[in-house]
Amino acid sequence: MTARTTVLGFVVAVSMAVAAQTEPTLASANIPKYPPLAAQARVEGVVTLRFTLPANAAAPTNVEVESGHPLLKTAAAENVKAWRFENPCAVERKYETVFKYRLLGEGARQGSVTVTFESFHHVEIVTSVPQVPINY
Repeated sequence: MTARTTVLGFVVAVSMAVAAQTEPTLASANIPKYPPLAAQARVEGVVTLRFTLPANAAAPTNVEVESGHPLLKTAAAENVKAWRFENPCAVERKYETVFKYRLLGEGARQGSVTVTFESFHHVEIVTSVPQVPINY
């Protein structure tokens, strides 16, 4: 019984290691931009998207926005459509990614933008609040 349990544990461990190695990696991506109208309107938020990565394919398909502010959705979806992967997966898989759009306070340096990819599952775009010209 213990030999059988040991062999089963070994098979499970090897299967998990192989599955972990077959996760696709993001090979190229455009730098996401904060939509100018959303920044001017001071809109922040999270956009959740789902997409399919066909077997051994580099380009995502069926990119769908699950949730998010209307002023942010299009920019996030267009960015994901431009992604290219190194994809060793021999089967089609579905993935979810989250874009977090955040504005820096009024005192931030004008034009500052920070983009962070924790992985292709989570992208954060932070920009300064645009200055609104005052006409007298």
